Amino acid sequence: MYGRFVGLDIGKSVVRACLIKRGLREVQLLQTLSVPVTQEQLQNPEYLTELFKENSLPRGDVAVSINENPTSIRIIKFPFSDSKKIDQVYEYELESISTFDPTEKIHSYHLVKNESGSEAIACIFEKDQVETLLDSLNPAGIDPKVITYSPLAFGALNDELEGNRPLLLIDIGENELGFSLFDSEGILRVRSSTQPIDLFFQNLRDKEGISELDYSGSLFGEGGEVNRKECTAPIVNEIKKTIQFFELEVKDKISTILLSGTLSLIPGTQEHLSSELNREIKKLYIPELGVDKSPLFGKSYALSLYGSALKSGYLNFRKDEFKYVGMDRELRKVFMAPAVLAAILILVLIYGSVSNYYDLKKEVEEREARIAEVVRSTFPDVRAIPRPVQFMESEVEKVREKLNLIQGVEGGPTPLDVLRDISASLPPSLKLTVIEIRYEGANRVKIQGVCDSYQEVTEIEEALSKSEMFESVNRDQTGSAVEGKTKFEISVYLKSNA
Repeated sequence: MYGRFVGLDIGKSVVRACLIKRGLREVQLLQTLSVPVTQEQLQNPEYLTELFKENSLPRGDVAVSINENPTSIRIIKFPFSDSKKIDQVYEYELESISTFDPTEKIHSYHLVKNESGSEAIACIFEKDQVETLLDSLNPAGIDPKVITYSPLAFGALNDELEGNRPLLLIDIGENELGFSLFDSEGILRVRSSTQPIDLFFQNLRDKEGISELDYSGSLFGEGGEVNRKECTAPIVNEIKKTIQFFELEVKDKISTILLSGTLSLIPGTQEHLSSELNREIKKLYIPELGVDKSPLFGKSYALSLYGSALKSGYLNFRKDEFKYVGMDRELRKVFMAPAVLAAILILVLIYGSVSNYYDLKKEVEEREARIAEVVRSTFPDVRAIPRPVQFMESEVEKVREKLNLIQGVEGGPTPLDVLRDISASLPPSLKLTVIEIRYEGANRVKIQGVCDSYQEVTEIEEALSKSEMFESVNRDQTGSAVEGKTKFEISVYLKSNA
């Protein structure tokens, strides 16, 4: 999807957006936006209306994620990787491994190719989850082209992520705890959970004097590290279980762990998780965003990349009754200027061609008029000459033919010279009847005649070969004639300087 595209990340206290511009060869990050919001504002979409209006953001070319738990995530394996074939059998395969009716849910898949074929990471949600998300955006005039699942959207960052594989990206946002596992080829497995985040905020609320929206160093109050450990316990336990599950899945130890999300930037969180997991943990770094913005805008940036590059095999819940029906305004803008310039260029070329055509036509008409006048003065006896040029060419050709008969080939003998030499070359004893002698081309003379026998034909051929006027003599054909005679056809070729 060429043109500008927005990745929208809606949290509990902050809405973040990344605006990119996708061209034919590269992607450019244009803008990052961060707007604090209250719970009251989240219930009223006017804040989004102002955000998009003030920053001139496209309202249709938008990608968002469902910030809730999926009903199920299933892995469907195929012995082939052709997305068209997979589309034909995907729903049947999903139905065969599900404990629910897929037609009652909204589901889509992300295709992962491998050496043996491919795997479809199928994500299933309730239809009302998509409906609720659209109901929160549409009143603000926002009709997202892509509704996806953020752990899969992080797959768009594959080329940006540094570290040995398998690599685990953990996104600790205000709504969910997301996991994206990468191998050397890209995204491999995903999962998420909202419960650990909900429990985290619940634990915070249980602590006196703590504001759950204050992510500064004093977040955990006087209790310090004790409060931190108690509040983050649900998150730590979920991370431990997920790492264990993924390592069993890939049969390898996860080499790199990257951290992103709003809650990951609470002072001391990175060190606390490293200690609890007994592993080195690094913060997510994306060159286009920089060190400080990468963990905060990683999700919105990933959504913008994933949504703008959407193609067959990418997960998008805008389907069936939720199918996107808006206009592709950004794509139209991208090609509008080149199309207008091309149209102007074509009009200029057409105008130039038409103008040139009429100029040439006028010149031709003038020349034909002058030729007609010359022809009429040359041939005053001819009353009507509808085509002066063709008439003159015909008359010139007639004159040229007559000159050839009189003057012969340029630099060569005349037809009379040729007849005289043929007569002189033939033995007087031969009883020869010549039927036809004619010129064919510039240097070929054909002789047709009748004699008494094949032997005499040979003698005629030998006699003509001795002439200094002829370069070669060929017998074209011989045959029987009436009264036992022999008819023949011989071609002689004149020497150019004879």
